[in-house]
Amino acid sequence: MSRNRGQSPSLFGNPILHPLNVILIINCLVFFLQYFANQQLIYRFGLTPDFVLGGAVWQVFTYGFLHAVDLIPFHLLVNMYGMYMLGSNIIPIIGKTKFTILYFASQIGAGIFVVLSAYLNEMLGGNIPFLESMTTQTIGASGALFGLLALFGIFYPNAELLLFIFPVKAKNAVWVSLVIGYLISQLGNGAISNTCHLGGALTALLLYKIFQKKIKPGSLPYIPGLEWEPPRENKIQQKAKPAVVEDLFLDQKKINESVLKQIASQKDKDSVINYLQGMQVAGANICPPSTYNTEDPICLRCEWLANCALRKAKE
Repeated sequence: MSRNRGQSPSLFGNPILHPLNVILIINCLVFFLQYFANQQLIYRFGLTPDFVLGGAVWQVFTYGFLHAVDLIPFHLLVNMYGMYMLGSNIIPIIGKTKFTILYFASQIGAGIFVVLSAYLNEMLGGNIPFLESMTTQTIGASGALFGLLALFGIFYPNAELLLFIFPVKAKNAVWVSLVIGYLISQLGNGAISNTCHLGGALTALLLYKIFQKKIKPGSLPYIPGLEWEPPRENKIQQKAKPAVVEDLFLDQKKINESVLKQIASQKDKDSVINYLQGMQVAGANICPPSTYNTEDPICLRCEWLANCALRKAKE
């Protein structure tokens, strides 16, 4: 089965309308607008619990597109880099739609968590250091980012992430980050909203529980030394019923075997290239050349095999 796809604008190897690029572009455009109306945008769209409880409910969503405006946009760069890197490894597992839901739900959940924290603090006298205040303004995409970090820790628990200068296992990254954040807040000026980070992570974990039975491993990105690890209960099911895992990729395996037979039947290199040209998947995140092996079970189940085969034919 061949698929003809027209060339479309791309950014960082993904189509321009890919969720990662859409989120990145929106945040960058808003950041640019902040140069002209910094305080006005933060006042109206940053998250202030007192304003939210007074009717400005949109702030639990819009705060996630605002960032600190400095000469070097460190706040924006860190959040967008983290979003893109984590998202690139999560989307192949849960898909673009669930990723988009997860990202923005984590952003909203983190905002609601901040408001509830401030309200609780107010009810208890307003002097609890680990809770938010009613007048504190929160901005930034880190609530959504911590949602992605929590899910990445589930899918790739043994991956090592560098937090500041400390290597940390992905499964522990959220909690270690929160501890470091609270220490910085207590020793510094309290500019980090740890409540927002915690709210984003908890929202993502809750959504994962809801979507868990619908999540299956797809064509995973190539990460040297790193493999997706299914949840423990899924591992048990795979051992009991290994045929179910095979069935997930059976159709793609048959397609790829047919493609390989057609390649073998071609008379020359140009015929192979012409045959494969119409089957290319645009923006595919294919593996390095050295990993291409037509006898490898992973390659036989990958929807991007035709891309790798074309690259091999052109060598």
